[in-house]
Amino acid sequence: MEVKHQKRVWIIFFSVPLILTGLFRTSNAQPHCCSEDPEFSYFLAPKPSQKYPYLVRYETFFSTLLDKEKGFFVILPEDFFRDSAAKYPVLFFLHGYNFHRTGGWWKVYSPEKAKRLLCEVKEEEYHWLFHEDIAVIAYAMADSKNRTYRDLERSLEVRFQELSQFWGLSKGDYTPKEIARSIVSHNLHPQKNLSDPFHSIQKMILVLPDGDNGFYTDENEGKRLFPGTTSQKACDDFNRGESMNYSLFPFLHMKPGALGKHESYFLELLQYIESHSPYRGRLLPKRGINGNSMGGFGALKLGLKYPHLFQSISSQSGLLDIELLKDKWMLKMVLPEFLEVFGRLEPNKLPSDSSFDMKHIQANNPLSLIKKKGINQLPQWLYFDYGSKEGFDRITEGNKNVEKLLREGSHEIPVQPFNGKSGHNYQFWRSRSGNILRHHSDIFQKVSHPRY
Repeated sequence: MEVKHQKRVWIIFFSVPLILTGLFRTSNAQPHCCSEDPEFSYFLAPKPSQKYPYLVRYETFFSTLLDKEKGFFVILPEDFFRDSAAKYPVLFFLHGYNFHRTGGWWKVYSPEKAKRLLCEVKEEEYHWLFHEDIAVIAYAMADSKNRTYRDLERSLEVRFQELSQFWGLSKGDYTPKEIARSIVSHNLHPQKNLSDPFHSIQKMILVLPDGDNGFYTDENEGKRLFPGTTSQKACDDFNRGESMNYSLFPFLHMKPGALGKHESYFLELLQYIESHSPYRGRLLPKRGINGNSMGGFGALKLGLKYPHLFQSISSQSGLLDIELLKDKWMLKMVLPEFLEVFGRLEPNKLPSDSSFDMKHIQANNPLSLIKKKGINQLPQWLYFDYGSKEGFDRITEGNKNVEKLLREGSHEIPVQPFNGKSGHNYQFWRSRSGNILRHHSDIFQKVSHPRY
């Protein structure tokens, strides 16, 4: 919900009706919609002058469930091609809600403007790569040459310095030194001696999927508000006439969100990666899932619904109690997809004419799933946090409800230097990325089986 400028078990694939008819194809090329962007070149086509090359791949596959080609990024470990026998766990990073789709800042009503929007703000599947800079942080934390926390902080500083030279940091961002300090001194190893030994994290494959604004949930079978999109390309453009003048505000247009069965689509993607992708023979039967905001909701929900698929779960600023989202007026103006996914948002009607399917909400509510599974204290495989200045009461209240249910103390992160004032933004989430990676690495190293 943030804007910058965000032993193999197959039982699930029989429990969800997936149509997998071989319409898959992959590509290691740059995304065709933003290929001229220099930041893409830095990660996807490293130059000899770069000191720190990253193994980032942009892939596409055709989702039969969404009837659309979907793009996603894969970040491979540094030694992936040097050691062909090595196998790795997989960690998914789910992005948050894309407010740009609502037209509040843009009048998106043409393919040209849709492309320009995507390339300028780099939302959705681009989020973790370009906003939170997860490749930079993961590579530094997996580098065995960093033997102390001081080494790690210095390594991050130098890496972010190079990233900034290739237009990877916005003008309003912190300096590389400040970013490194926020990640290490203030969060990963707070108020401790930087000379303490640092143990590198387990190397893993990171997958950054595109979840649209679909809340990683199969939408309720109500009357659809959004017009369908006829474009089947991975780049989220659309044809003329597909935008919608929505809500009570005139002259604001919404870009179609490709809504549909987004929980089933995610499982379709997971199966594709493990059975059809070029990486299928290099994967350990260990998976983790993380997300922020809408993605934090999705990570916790999917991890709880399918415990045999994920050994570790984490949420940053997640919507952990969606039963709190009952203000239909606010939702229609700000998060209209929520009403389409979880209710019946009638076109051209006042919000009072909309309705929620409470059974659908409860079946997908992280708080309800925790209760249903009888979890009454924080398990080691679960991590969550949120900022003291989120700016959205439902996020704060939902996280506090989870704290109370699990009999936990506060997981609220206070305002610190260089952490985006602990608000609902990429700088806050980036400052905690080291903690997230450490959590999943620790769990991967401890377990080799499903949680339940």
